[in-house]
Amino acid sequence: MGKCADNATGASVLLNSEITYNELTKYVDQNDFADVDEMFVTKRSEAVSLFLLEFQNEMQPRYIAQTVISQGRIGNYSSGLTSSPASAIAKGVSFERCTNFPALGYSISMLSFIGAYTGVVTVNYNDGLTGQLLATDTINAVSGQEVNLSVNRVFNVQKLIVTYDATGIGAYVTKADYLGGCMSCSKHRVNKHVTARGITTANGTPLIKTNVSDLGGLMIDVAMVCDNTSWLCGIKNYLATPIMYKTANLLMKYALTSSGVENTNTMRDKGELDGRREFYEAEYQRHLKLALKRIQVPNDPICFNCKKTNDIYVSIP
Repeated sequence: MGKCADNATGASVLLNSEITYNELTKYVDQNDFADVDEMFVTKRSEAVSLFLLEFQNEMQPRYIAQTVISQGRIGNYSSGLTSSPASAIAKGVSFERCTNFPALGYSISMLSFIGAYTGVVTVNYNDGLTGQLLATDTINAVSGQEVNLSVNRVFNVQKLIVTYDATGIGAYVTKADYLGGCMSCSKHRVNKHVTARGITTANGTPLIKTNVSDLGGLMIDVAMVCDNTSWLCGIKNYLATPIMYKTANLLMKYALTSSGVENTNTMRDKGELDGRREFYEAEYQRHLKLALKRIQVPNDPICFNCKKTNDIYVSIP
């Protein structure tokens, strides 16, 4: 579901207990979908989106919606333009959460670069623990100018590495501003939730970091936000059944309306289909309520706020 790893993609696997694959072949309209599997995957994705909206809505009477935001820019060149020469290494920044609460994620809203270079700068996001490449973005750099790229990415990892291959790319030095005083878990803390350090690494993997003061011309607008993806994925076994019934409901709704050329000879009992649609919706609502009763709220004082009443409250952004 959503960003969770899929266990199955084919219609023949997930819905055989309620709707057979052969039955679905009678409903697919080739003007809409190439085959049954495409129809099923589309309707299942729609079911997941609808489920998440209703799930969050159902939580609202019992839970407080809360998003933790510590917004700020990492990297500046306020002291002037100093050369950060091109080199056959990766330059960038390593972020690390100051807590182990898994719902706290990195929200990247903007990437910026300034250098003595005109051309494409490919920025990589890697999991700082596993080295896995999570995503990439490209900045069209212009020599001597700060170029900004709006992005919308959330990474739910303990450590996040953001770098670019500096081979042939001359930059200007950018540095991080750090908090001082007793609030800091280290001198590299940039807000109460995260530290940031300039790094270089060899291109490729493994990512063996060398800590430096220069971010290599990169500037990053980052916020620490409550991202409940990991929690929802962790309880997906509770959520799979309501999503199955919501998918079945949407398939029956589609079967009531689809009438492609290839289906003109298919006889359909619309009363039966409508009855099954209503049944699947009722089962969806029933299993949704069961899931709400069974889930356990994480012991996370940042993103899950327990009020001192008889109810338990949680944040869902």
